[in-house]
Amino acid sequence: MSWLGFCALVAASVVLLMLPGGIVNRCAKLPRKVSLALAPGVSTAIIAASAIVANKVGLGWNLLPPALLTVVCALGCLVVRWLAHRLVDARTGHAPHADGTPGPRRVAASVPAFASASSGSAASPGSPEVTGSATRGAPRPPATGWWLGAGALGMVLTAWHIITILGRPDNFSQSFDNVFHLSAIRWILDNSNGSSLAITMTTGDNPAAFYPLAWHDVATLALKMVHSTDVVAANNAMVVAVPAVVWVLGCFYLLHVLGCVNAPALVAAGLMVGAFPAFPYLPASWGVLYPNMFGIALIPATIALAYQALGLGEHRTPLRSALPVGLLAMFGMAIAHPNTIALFCVVLIPMLATWLTRILRARDADQPRWQRRGAIGLTALAALVIIAIWAKIRPPEDAAVWNAIIGPRRALWQALTMTPSTATITVLPISVLVVVGAVVVIVTRRQIWLLAAHGLLIFLWMAVSCFPSGWLRNALVGIWYNDPSRLAAALPLTALPLAVIGCSAMARWLVGWLTARRQLTAPTTPIVATVTLLLAVVLVPATLLAPTLRTTLRDAADSYRITWNGNVVDTDEYALLKRLPELVPADETVATVPYNGSSMAYALENVKTTTTHILYTPSRDVYTINQNLRFAEFNPEVCHALNDLNVHYALDFGWYEVNRSNYAQYAPGFSRLYEAPGFVPVANNGHAVLYRIEACR
Repeated sequence: MSWLGFCALVAASVVLLMLPGGIVNRCAKLPRKVSLALAPGVSTAIIAASAIVANKVGLGWNLLPPALLTVVCALGCLVVRWLAHRLVDARTGHAPHADGTPGPRRVAASVPAFASASSGSAASPGSPEVTGSATRGAPRPPATGWWLGAGALGMVLTAWHIITILGRPDNFSQSFDNVFHLSAIRWILDNSNGSSLAITMTTGDNPAAFYPLAWHDVATLALKMVHSTDVVAANNAMVVAVPAVVWVLGCFYLLHVLGCVNAPALVAAGLMVGAFPAFPYLPASWGVLYPNMFGIALIPATIALAYQALGLGEHRTPLRSALPVGLLAMFGMAIAHPNTIALFCVVLIPMLATWLTRILRARDADQPRWQRRGAIGLTALAALVIIAIWAKIRPPEDAAVWNAIIGPRRALWQALTMTPSTATITVLPISVLVVVGAVVVIVTRRQIWLLAAHGLLIFLWMAVSCFPSGWLRNALVGIWYNDPSRLAAALPLTALPLAVIGCSAMARWLVGWLTARRQLTAPTTPIVATVTLLLAVVLVPATLLAPTLRTTLRDAADSYRITWNGNVVDTDEYALLKRLPELVPADETVATVPYNGSSMAYALENVKTTTTHILYTPSRDVYTINQNLRFAEFNPEVCHALNDLNVHYALDFGWYEVNRSNYAQYAPGFSRLYEAPGFVPVANNGHAVLYRIEACR
């Protein structure tokens, strides 16, 4: 596919991620900025749920089911708002404002969001943060143009890094799970079924199994929008769209509600949002962990909405809007990948604790007893739900196979320096800003919950990376398959806001110093611009040119290249795969084994294969072929299985296996096919050979 066609696919993916949720959010009367950031989570919920419903009622998978469910959800939000107006506003006499917020009520005074070093909690009138000389050095709150410019900067830089990794639209990750992900997109297209509850691609003769297909559902709809069947390009379009749009929007929304950004720090956020090697670049190359990447990218916006709904900051969202949208966003996050709901809970726990503490400490006159009891009850209910999530939403124990990889000292060092899963001992420069932000939080005692959440993520990282195997490690991190890479990718969730808090404090100090030195009463535009430029000059080499980031991007790019020794498909194998549509009739199936890359014939060229993933349950016929294919001339059962599946060809990609594993023992029937009678070579490229099976004729 050309770059022009690829851009069309990226645009289609962005439209799918933004439009359904944007419509629903506006019907819920969310402000435009909030609606924009939460749109991907709600869109994901709508698309994934509509795929399930469409399969249940017998509809094919296309744009119609998401469109219908978008209308239903939008009407639902309107009904919720109407009921709230009839049952609440009519009784209290408080009509909502035009922006959807409640009418007259007791609220804290509105103050500039950036009047303190790293605020995020509204200061009271007359406090030092909002009066007197303390405001002399405070940069003004960023105007909309600053937000747009910094957000665009973050999107462009993140997209540029991802495109650097991809290299070309038709490159694909040479990793273990990509055999499944690309095949799943093809399977959804072929079967017109995107239901996460009904995928039978890898279950053999067994019933359908659950797998979170939200990523693949969006990719297939994007293909339908542009009338293409290029599975690789559609997957790569999601690899670009999710980090560059979903992640960046969510992070900036979180920074907005925390109230921790002044103009210089906002530009710094644009430079830093895509500068953490652990996310989004690690899940884009290791695994590959596309569903995890999707789910993690949705977390910041959902956390920001929870923060607003709880009234912890000065930007509050009324419950009538937050509840329906929040439930949809959380479902979208969970269906992207279930273990990301656990990450959401990890960040939510200290936030809930902060909220409950504030209510319990409030004066009786300000906080009625029934509200205190309600807050305690709600927190207890949330605790029970979190415990249930931890206990139930986890893979089977035999799937959590990863062991500890490093010792405790190095694990702690990697967490503090934001270099998890790196092979060498190093430091990510912007980790210094994370530490500065942590110090600012401790000194100002604002956003303590954020620092606590960061501490919890570090603890979980240490548990997965250095705790010995056993019940404790499995109880803590088994929900993430005991896999260090999945938790390494989560650290930037809290590290980025802390780093921005650090930048904001530094910028405020610099602006205050320059303002005082020039004996001015308030910062001027040249002073703010000077500090912004100074921060940018320092951060560009610390982010874009950081050796750790450059190494991560280079290694990730290597994993997306087709080379002579490719991990999944090498140059000889790829050349033969490209010829298969001309060599194999469209209605016939090719016998393959996924561990040597031959099953990629289905994903890449839409040639039907007997297997589509390395970890699969073979049907009875496939099992017979895997065990005895080379003896087809002497074994009638093999011929019966081949005829049942309409298999008349076999691909032999040799002994080299993905990740240098040892799966050949499960398919001895493919061993030394060149010696087996009844197998006629049809075409070859180097060691890759296509055989026509004549043993059963």
